Amino acid sequence: MNKQISKYVDKRKEDRSRTLRQKQYFYNVCYDFSYGKDIRIFNLKDKLIGDYRRKAYNYLTVIKDIANKKFSIGLLELLMMLLQDGVAYFFIIQGYFSDKISLGEVALYVGTVIGLSTTLRRLTEVLNTLQIDANYCKSYFQFMDDSSYYSFNGNLQAFPKNETLEIEFRNVSFKYPNTDKWILRNFNFKINKGERLAIVGTNGAGKSTLVKLITGLFYVNEGEILVNGVNIKQFDKLEYWKMFSVVYQDVFIYACSVLENVIGIDNTEEQKELGKACIDMINLSKKIRSLPKGYDQQLLKIIDETGVELSGGENQKLAIARSLYKDANMVILDEPTASLDPLAEAEIYQSFDNLVKDKTAIYISHRLASTKFCDKIALFTEEGLAEYGNHEELMALKGKYYEMFMTQSKYYQLEGNTNE
Repeated sequence: MNKQISKYVDKRKEDRSRTLRQKQYFYNVCYDFSYGKDIRIFNLKDKLIGDYRRKAYNYLTVIKDIANKKFSIGLLELLMMLLQDGVAYFFIIQGYFSDKISLGEVALYVGTVIGLSTTLRRLTEVLNTLQIDANYCKSYFQFMDDSSYYSFNGNLQAFPKNETLEIEFRNVSFKYPNTDKWILRNFNFKINKGERLAIVGTNGAGKSTLVKLITGLFYVNEGEILVNGVNIKQFDKLEYWKMFSVVYQDVFIYACSVLENVIGIDNTEEQKELGKACIDMINLSKKIRSLPKGYDQQLLKIIDETGVELSGGENQKLAIARSLYKDANMVILDEPTASLDPLAEAEIYQSFDNLVKDKTAIYISHRLASTKFCDKIALFTEEGLAEYGNHEELMALKGKYYEMFMTQSKYYQLEGNTNE
C-alpha cells in the first residue's frame, strides 16, 4: 500500500509542480510593485485575480486528489489493521473464557497488541514518507548525474587578474535546449587579447547568446571554445566565472544597501572605499550622497519600507559600478544602457572603455554610433556573422552595417531637429 501511495504521488509530481508554478506566477505578478503601473493603466486587476484563482484552484485540485488517494489507501490499511487487532482480541477473549489465560494475562496481551499495532502504524507512516522522499531524491540524483547540465569537469584555476584573455570559437554549433533552431552552426571566430570588440546586429541574431557561451552559462553542442588556448571545460566552473565581469541588458538590483549592491559580501574599509570609488567613476556618487543614508541607503521596498527606487538609468549605472569593482580579466557590456538616450549611452561606453584600460572587452549595442571607438565590429544577422572589421572598413563596404548606421543617423538627426 505504501508503494501504491508513493507511485501515485510520483505520478502526479509533474502536475503538482506545473500548477504550483503557474499559481505562483500570478501571485508574484499581483504582489510585485513593478507591475503596478501596467495593472492600473490597463485595468488588469480583475483578469489577474481571476487567473490567479483559476490556477490556485487547479493546484488545490491536484493536492486534493493526492490527499484523497492517500486517505482511501490509508483507510483500507486502517481497516486491515483493525481486522488484525480484532482477530487478536478474539483469541485473547476466547482464551480467557476457556480458562486458558488469566485476567492479568488478558490485560498483558491486550496491551501488547495495542503497542504492536501502534508501532506498526507509525512504522508504516515512516516507510511511506521515506518512499515518497526517495522518489524525489531519485529525480534529484538523476539531474545531478546528468553530465549534459555540467560540462565543466576540469579543475583549472582562473588566470591571474593582470592577464587579459583571448577567446576563440572553433567549429561551434549551438541551439537552445528543447529547440530545433541552430543559433550558431560551424561558427569560427576569434577575439584577440586586449581587443575592444563591438557586437551589433538585428534582433534574434544571437548577440547575447555569444556572451552566454563565452561566460559558460550555456554549453556548445558541437565544437569548442578556447580561452588563451585552453578549452573552457578544463576550468573549475567557479574559477572560470571569476575571469568575467558582465553587465547584462536585464539589470537586477538587490534589496540591500547601495554599497552592498556593488561590493557584495566584502566588508573591509578598503573594499568599501573601492566600491565608493567605482560608483564615483560612473558619475553616480552625487545622486547617492543625496539619499538620506547615502551609500548605506536601502534599495527597493520589498525588505525595507523606506527603501529607495532608483531610475532605470541609475540602476544600470550601479550595475556597471558592480562590474568595475569585480576587476575581472575580461569585461562585457550586453546592452546595459538600453534605457538611456544615445548620447548618454555613448558617453558611458567611452568612459567605461577608458576605465577597463588594456583588458579584452566586448560591447553589445543596437546603437552603432556608440561603438565606433572599438577596434573591431562584428555584425550578426540571423544567418550568422555577416560583416567584420573596424568602423571605417565596414562603412566602406556599404553593406548591412552601412545601411543600419545611416538609417540610425537619419533618425537621430530628425529627433534632434524635432527637439530644437
